[in-house]
Amino acid sequence: MLTKIQNFTEKYTNSLLLFEVIAFFTFTLLIMNDISPVNKYDENAYLNHVRTILLSDNYWYLGDRNRMPLFNYFLSLFYNLNLSELDNYYNLKIANLALTSVLSFLFFLKINKKFENKFILINLSFFILIIPTFALVHQLLVESIFFLGFCLLLIYFEQFYDDPTIQNSIKLGLSGALVYFLKYTGLTVFFAISLFTIIFGFINKRKNYIKKFFTVFLTFFTLVSPYLYENYKNFNKHIFYNVNSEFYFWADSWEEIVNGVRANNDRIGWPTMKDSELPSFSKYVSEHTLSDVYNRFLYGFKSIGIDYFSLNKLGSHITIVSISVVILCFYLAKKKKVLSLLKPNYFDIITILTCGFIIFASAFNSYISTGLRYTLPIAIPLFLMVFLKLDKINLENNNKTFSSILIYLIILDVFILANSYINLLP
Repeated sequence: MLTKIQNFTEKYTNSLLLFEVIAFFTFTLLIMNDISPVNKYDENAYLNHVRTILLSDNYWYLGDRNRMPLFNYFLSLFYNLNLSELDNYYNLKIANLALTSVLSFLFFLKINKKFENKFILINLSFFILIIPTFALVHQLLVESIFFLGFCLLLIYFEQFYDDPTIQNSIKLGLSGALVYFLKYTGLTVFFAISLFTIIFGFINKRKNYIKKFFTVFLTFFTLVSPYLYENYKNFNKHIFYNVNSEFYFWADSWEEIVNGVRANNDRIGWPTMKDSELPSFSKYVSEHTLSDVYNRFLYGFKSIGIDYFSLNKLGSHITIVSISVVILCFYLAKKKKVLSLLKPNYFDIITILTCGFIIFASAFNSYISTGLRYTLPIAIPLFLMVFLKLDKINLENNNKTFSSILIYLIILDVFILANSYINLLP
């Protein structure tokens, strides 16, 4: 029986992945307007941006430096100026769902090569679809495609680290630019991991990655140069200008932002305020005590804790799946005396560091805005990391652990689906 399951998933891997994606698309299409029947909050901003693009001279509008432009330009392909806003809202959500589904399938094909046991891969793809991808795809937000792109960026970093060829350099630079054009977070992560790779590569491999990154950065800056030039020209020569990282992150409340930089045209040009009044890192440090910082982080971590440890919150599924697979990995590795397989590799390290950065940044930002969407980028890399460890342990034991893995994952699948039905679906 076990052999038949393995052979079946091995033979029909791509078909099973496609079936999962089609089922995801169909189910989401049927219920997404029940979950989000009208556009609100950030969704209104995306609709306004798309409309501005279509009404702009030469189809050129790179955004207000809050949201990045790539997603808006994609949506503009499906926006009809003759339809009502609500009709456009529904149409653009379908376009976003279709793009998310296609990118999910391509992403699964990409990681397929990493897995020897295809049943483990099928389970991973299932969890990716029903947890982080489904979480926000029913709304008109960039997050669902950003989550996939974000993990893909880490994969291309690993690919470059293992084999820093010209081809892999170009792929990394391209993926960095695309993720940056989806969300500003992508820029921070791109530069941070680049610096880490240079240092880690020298320490671990005694290899100089600085020269290797020349092509990466050349590709990246060539692609983003029009956007950076517009930043330089319109926003006080700050080429990486973004209202969130520049000002909002350092404020103490949303009211301070609304009455301060937003009221002084921060999304059109540099705010018309005295520099001493602008929120900034230096201003925050000079005006706050360690106790203030501690309380801010404490407030943020409490909010994140509720998102990730309450069964009526979707974030709890990320915690349950990740911890469950980690426990299974430790159990099987110890039982089979292959604990060395759990030693972190490059991908594990950049995943852990990136997840840590996102969680800490989201906790600090909690005075301004809270919500699962800010930490959800950690889900797909975390899932990929732990499921790859499970696959490696199973391979090392010549599939002798597969029966335990099969039963364990099926129980996990059933629990996640049952809890979703009870607590999360409308």
